[in-house]
Amino acid sequence: MKSVNTWHLTNNNLHQLFKENQEYISLKVRGNTWEPITRWLRLDSRIFKETTNSTRITLCDIESLAEIYNYRSIRWKAKKLTPISTKLIPKFLKNTLRKVPIIKQLAFELEIIFYKYQEKDIDQKISIVIPARNEEGNKELLITALNKIKKIPNKIEIIFVEGSSKDNTYEMLEEIKNNFSTALDISLLKQTSKGKKNAVVDGFNISSGSTLAIIDSDFTVDIDDSINAIMESTKNENILINCARTTFPMEKDAMRWANYIGNRCFAIFISILINKPVSDSLCGTKIFSRKFFNLMKKNGSWDSKIDPFGDFTIIFEAAKNNIKILNYPVRYYARKSGAPNISRWIDGLKLLRVCLIYMISDINVPIFLINYF
Repeated sequence: MKSVNTWHLTNNNLHQLFKENQEYISLKVRGNTWEPITRWLRLDSRIFKETTNSTRITLCDIESLAEIYNYRSIRWKAKKLTPISTKLIPKFLKNTLRKVPIIKQLAFELEIIFYKYQEKDIDQKISIVIPARNEEGNKELLITALNKIKKIPNKIEIIFVEGSSKDNTYEMLEEIKNNFSTALDISLLKQTSKGKKNAVVDGFNISSGSTLAIIDSDFTVDIDDSINAIMESTKNENILINCARTTFPMEKDAMRWANYIGNRCFAIFISILINKPVSDSLCGTKIFSRKFFNLMKKNGSWDSKIDPFGDFTIIFEAAKNNIKILNYPVRYYARKSGAPNISRWIDGLKLLRVCLIYMISDINVPIFLINYF
């Protein structure tokens, strides 16, 4: 997608750009610090003469105009740090500097991407993948959740993916599948490898819905909130709904202190890297469109094994593919049975690696290339 330089546009050109109803529009504007300086250096300012020659458009101006034409901003990023050539500076260093908060605010050139907001037909099929490992004790929660899910008016597809449990999780899921066979379309798989990411990949690879959702089988995220988030996501295919557990007070013991601190640090770090606020980077409940799924399949990131849970892959790929990331506050409860299927420190280091590679890379580098570092 080619970006248009706004400082070369006339009034008619600018409005016509939005009237053409393109799905995406990418525009470049001068940074707020440099915009007046560049005009002053050319003596193109009312300070020096009665009228000016060039367009004066800021980030705020272009966001306001886009809103009028029903375009919504996805994110903006620093495109060029200074008007001086930086060819001698290593690319990885420039990519890193572009993401540093103070520096990117002072950048010479900014790029902002918009998408045309159009609500689509919400009466479409929804695929819900529920990974499960050692969750036999949460049988009643699962039954309660399915009884609520079956009330959704859309056609629903449930895909259980069981991951080498040490208890009778597979047998429990098989029983539930048979009991709900007349009410819901349910599939049951044994995952092909290890880890939640692999389970989610296996599930969505056989899915057929237009809207895709991930729900964890411990149901620590309130199921009513998850269902509401799913229904909202059906309205537009250019969004990723990222559920956020850290907005409301949690139940006691819902999240260990070290996990909470780590999650908040990752959320802040990722927000800086993609220049878009992310409230909770590791909530398992995420909803997105078939369109976004196909983009990840095409560039290879969906099948990457570097991300142990897949959460960071989905977030970074949404930023890369101009999918708007929306935080959806949910209620979060303590586990009723079992223990978290994560290795806090080992998996944390893997996630940090994903972030660090992204930090020194350009946004156009697919996440699956991290496998080669």
